[in-house]
Amino acid sequence: MYPMTFFEFLNAFNDELLSELLAEGKLSEIIEVFHNKIGEKLKLYLYLGGMPEVLQAYLDNQDIAQARHIQKEIIKAYKNDFSKYADTNQTVKTAEVWESIPYQLSKENKKFKYSDVANNARSSVYGATITWLKNAGLIYPAYNVSVPKIPLSGYSDRSKFKLYILDTGLLGAMLDLKSDIILNPDGLFSEYNGAFMENFAAAELINSGAEELYYWTSEGKAEVDFLIRLNDRIYPLEVKSGSSRNLKSIRVYEGLYKPERVIRASPRIFSKEKEFINIPLYAVSVVDKIIELN
Repeated sequence: MYPMTFFEFLNAFNDELLSELLAEGKLSEIIEVFHNKIGEKLKLYLYLGGMPEVLQAYLDNQDIAQARHIQKEIIKAYKNDFSKYADTNQTVKTAEVWESIPYQLSKENKKFKYSDVANNARSSVYGATITWLKNAGLIYPAYNVSVPKIPLSGYSDRSKFKLYILDTGLLGAMLDLKSDIILNPDGLFSEYNGAFMENFAAAELINSGAEELYYWTSEGKAEVDFLIRLNDRIYPLEVKSGSSRNLKSIRVYEGLYKPERVIRASPRIFSKEKEFINIPLYAVSVVDKIIELN
């Protein structure tokens, strides 16, 4: 069972017209009142996630507590599944990696560290576990690239990566995030150093066709969350959970590589100025179409 995307979530809530408009990438046609409505639905999606069983229960009963209970049951079922496909020693390692991911994502520096999994942990011991979780579709790695050239896979450092969980709802359940966060003006957008928004973006990019994810760093001076490959060109995508206009990292990238477009995903409504495009967070899955239209 895999999670529904945000667009599928909108359809489940009978917002097909909004979903269709977003799917076409025509963000300039979305006025502020609709932008705000979609933003509220996004906050609910970040909390509930897209697991069909969770969403069906919420649609039937409008009960946040019941949805969280089902999320925790799904997490428990995943842990039980670990033991079906690995020996006892490997089962423990898989659970250790899985349980460490939410807390690694909540840090300022979200790069995965084996030392945060267990004392003296090494890639030689835990690398196979990460591969198993990836192949099972439970995590999405994003690999580090310091030189953004095609093919990105050839220029990536596979020893440096971030790990994202397949569903933001499960991420929130693992962090035991309280439901009143949905009513907070900034809410899940900024919680845990923007972990939910990065995780949301990673899942949406994978579900929209990205085979692998990559992010860019420059000697500790700058970091861009995702690199988008489209028509043999590479575009930087920075995910901002708040309304800050700080573009330091993406401007460093722009100065070095002169991309035709630089993209920021934020809670703000769509805007465009020369090569810079701001897309609403809810539109990450159609970033390719947005680039082509702009």
